[in-house]
Amino acid sequence: MLWLLGITFSVSATEMTVAYRVHTDDSWQATQAIITQAMARVDPEIELQWIAMPLKRAEISLNKGIIDADTARTQFAYQHSDVVTYPSAPLFRVDYYLYGRTHVLSPQDYSQVVGLFGDQFAQKIAQKYQWNMLWARSESAALSMLQNERAQAMVGPGMFDDELGGEALSLIRQSEKPIASVSLFMVFHQRHAALAKRIGAVLESMNDSGTTAAILAKHGL
Repeated sequence: MLWLLGITFSVSATEMTVAYRVHTDDSWQATQAIITQAMARVDPEIELQWIAMPLKRAEISLNKGIIDADTARTQFAYQHSDVVTYPSAPLFRVDYYLYGRTHVLSPQDYSQVVGLFGDQFAQKIAQKYQWNMLWARSESAALSMLQNERAQAMVGPGMFDDELGGEALSLIRQSEKPIASVSLFMVFHQRHAALAKRIGAVLESMNDSGTTAAILAKHGL
């Protein structure tokens, strides 16, 4: 039995605990579909147990070996860890945008920007533009800080359609063009290094055959 975040899981040899962020939008559904199909091609007996975790908590849990894998993470997320392994191919690439209240200026015009706690790629972007970063624990919290003018702008991936559709955030605007792009990976604990290698080969095949592109298109991405 595995005790995690107040939930008891019965873990068999074919079950894998996988961290993800709480999303109901098309980006998360596409991510889950890609991972599920790739894992089924590698070993249809593996059952994925999805566990919602913030970025930082997922990093701690994977580094401690509490969970088996983390999803949709950049190469920067675990750059200082020696107990994780990345597949050779990413899940897909994602664009990062700026979000502003009523309008969006150029990145150079901002000094105080909010991002998601644990988002190392957002930190890289901040260093480039010399922003003073504020950190929120969820997308909705970051957008609320922007709406309430506690931050001049927000930086993050274009994954907030559901949140922006609400009346409370009707004034939030997304930049017309992305300010950066990055590849997202499924990251494994090192005990699954052999599996990660096989997943990498499958993801490469899915990319080459157009399968991944078809999944993304199905979800409007």
